[in-house]
Amino acid sequence: MTTLRFDDEAGPLNRTMTITSRLLRTALATSMLATSALALSAATTTPTVGALDDTPWTLPVTPPRCSVAQAESGDVADCLMVFYDDPSETGWGLPPAPGVGPGWNWQGYWYNGSVALTDWERTQIVTNTESVAGMSPGTLQFHKYSQPLFEGFLNEIEENGYDVQYAVGYSFRCMNSSGGWSCPSGDPDDLSNHAWGLAVDFNSATNPIRSYAGIDGKTACQTPMETDMPRWVIQTAEKWGLYWGGYGWNSGCQSTTTQRTTVFRDPPHFEFRGTPEMAAAIAAHNMENDPRRQCFETVTDDGATVEQCNLTGVPEAEWRLPVDTDAPAGATAAMINLTATRSSAAGHLSLETCGPVDDHGTSAVNFGPGETAAAMAVVPVDADGRFCVYRSTAVHSVVDVVGYLTDSGERLWFEPSAPERLLDTRLTETRAPVADQAAAQVPTDDTAARIANLTVAASQGPGHAQAAKCADVNTTPFSNINYVEGTTRANMVLLDNDVDGSCVWVHTATHVIVDELGRLLTQDGLGWQVDAARRALDTRLCTEAFCGDKPSGGDAFEVDLGVDAPAAAVTLTITGATAPGHAWAGPCDELVDGVAPTSNVNYVPGSAVANMAVVAPSDGIVCVYLHADAHVVIDVQAELVDDRTVGLRPVTPDRVHDSRER
Repeated sequence: MTTLRFDDEAGPLNRTMTITSRLLRTALATSMLATSALALSAATTTPTVGALDDTPWTLPVTPPRCSVAQAESGDVADCLMVFYDDPSETGWGLPPAPGVGPGWNWQGYWYNGSVALTDWERTQIVTNTESVAGMSPGTLQFHKYSQPLFEGFLNEIEENGYDVQYAVGYSFRCMNSSGGWSCPSGDPDDLSNHAWGLAVDFNSATNPIRSYAGIDGKTACQTPMETDMPRWVIQTAEKWGLYWGGYGWNSGCQSTTTQRTTVFRDPPHFEFRGTPEMAAAIAAHNMENDPRRQCFETVTDDGATVEQCNLTGVPEAEWRLPVDTDAPAGATAAMINLTATRSSAAGHLSLETCGPVDDHGTSAVNFGPGETAAAMAVVPVDADGRFCVYRSTAVHSVVDVVGYLTDSGERLWFEPSAPERLLDTRLTETRAPVADQAAAQVPTDDTAARIANLTVAASQGPGHAQAAKCADVNTTPFSNINYVEGTTRANMVLLDNDVDGSCVWVHTATHVIVDELGRLLTQDGLGWQVDAARRALDTRLCTEAFCGDKPSGGDAFEVDLGVDAPAAAVTLTITGATAPGHAWAGPCDELVDGVAPTSNVNYVPGSAVANMAVVAPSDGIVCVYLHADAHVVIDVQAELVDDRTVGLRPVTPDRVHDSRER
C-alpha cells in the first residue's frame, strides 16, 4: 500500500475548487460501455447517522481527521477523510495530459467522451447500472473503485428525506483556479478530482458556491453560509469517507473561532481523499450489517477465490463467478447454454478459465437493458470440471449443460451438413404456432442427435423454449432460448434424439423454425479441439483482419478465422445495426448469387445479439453475409478436426449454475 503523507493539522483541503454552472448542474454524464470492476456494492445501505434534524448547517465545525488506521478499518463515521495525496500516486490511475495531443473535444464543461480519453474511461470510469437517488441508470459516473461510496451516500440521504435533484460525478476538466476548466496549462496536476471520478456535485442552486467575508470585524467563519444541507447529510457523507466542500477550501474553517478574513465555501461538492483499499474497506464496513447484503463466490483475474458482497443481489460488473459442471472423468470441455438475465444496462458475458487471465477479449452472449438473452457455447473445463463466467455489467448468469467433450467412454462425432430446414411451423398445413405449454416434434429420418439452429418468431408473449428428446422437455428447469412478444430470436442447440424423437417445447405460443447444421454419429465425423476462445474479427476496430467502414447490408465479405481445420465453432455477434436484419456465416461457395442460404443471427438497431455457429472454412476462410448494415464480431470457440480423440457425449440438460439462487 502507498505510504500516505499525513498532515496532522485539523482542517479542510486546498486542492479542488469548483464552480458549477446551471447547464453543468443539469447535464447528464456521458454514457459509455463500462468494463471495469466494482470492488463492492454501490447500492443503498445502513440507516443514517444520528437523529434527523433537518435544520441547515450554516456554521459547520469539522470533526478530527481520520488516522490511517481508522481509514483502513473502514469505520470513519466520526472523523474526516482528508489525505493530501495526488490520486495518480495512490492507486487511482494516471490520466492523459489534458488537452495535449490529438483526440480532445471540449464540450463547454468537460472533455468527457473524447477519443483521447477512450482508454481512461474504459478502464477507470463506470456508469450507474441501477437508479441512484432517483436518477436513472446510465446518468452518473465515478471511478470504478469509488462508485460504491458515492452511490451509497446519495442513496442513503435520498432514502432519509434529502431530495437530490441532480448530480454530476465524473467530469474530465481542470480546477477553475488553474486558469480554466479546459486545462490551458495541459498539466495533469491541475485536474480536478472530478477527472478521476472522485467527486460529486449536486443541488448547487440551493447551495451556492461563494466566498464569505467577516461581518462587523468578526472572523469569516462566523458568517452563516447559504445551504439547505442539514448536519446529518454531512455526517452521512463522512460515514462514507467523503469530504464536504462546505467546510471551505484554502484552509477553510475548523470551527466558528477559526480566524479568517474570507472563506471560500463549496457546499454542493463532496470528494474522496483516500486510497482504493480504503474505499473498499469503508464500503465493506457500511454494508456489513445490512440485512439486504448478499454475497457471491468470485474469482479474481489472478485466479484467487474471493467473496464479494452487495445489496442488489445481482453480480456486478467484472465479477467472475465460478461454475462447477460436475463433469465426468476425461471431460475437457462442456457444451452449454448460457443465459444472461435481469440486466439494467447493455453488456456481455464471457466464458473463461478460472485461472489467471490477462484480459476479457471475447464474448459468448450479449444483452441489452432488461433483456434475457441466451447463446450456446463450448467452453474448456479445468481438472475440477470448472470454468468462470465474466460479466461486463451487472447481470445474472444461468448455465445449462447439454453435453461434455471427452476423450474416453461413449462419444459422438460431428458430421457437418448444408443447412436443412427440419421444421417451420409457419409453413405447416395449419400455419399455427406451437401453443402455450406445448411441444412440436422435429421430424428426422434417423435417431442421430443433431446440432441445429432454433429460431422463434412472432412470439405471442414472453417465454422460453426447450429443445431436447421428447421425453426430456418440460421436465427440468432449463432453457435454450428466451423471447418476448413479437420478436424473432435464434440460438444454436444440441437436439438430442432417440426412437421417440426430438421436440421443441415452448412456454408461450410462438412459431418455431429448426435448421439442421450437422449430425452426431457414432462412427463417422469430426472430433473436437477446444481451447480458450479467441477473437478473429471485430469490424469496429482497424486490425489486420479488417479495417474499413461498417460492413454493408446486402453484401458478403471474407473472414480469415486463422484455423486449419475442416470446421470451427464460432460465436457470431452483431452490433451497431442500422436496420432490422439477419446475418449468416459459412462457406463462401454456399452463397447463392451473393445471398446467404439461411441465417444464424437476427438483429435490430440498438441491440447487440450473439449466436453460436458451426462453419466450414476453406483454407481458414469463411464468408459473412449481412441483410442490413452492422458491425460483426467473431470469436473462435473450437475447431472440429479429423482426429477423433475428443468427442461429444450428450446429456439430459442440467442446470448447474444460476446466480439468482444461492
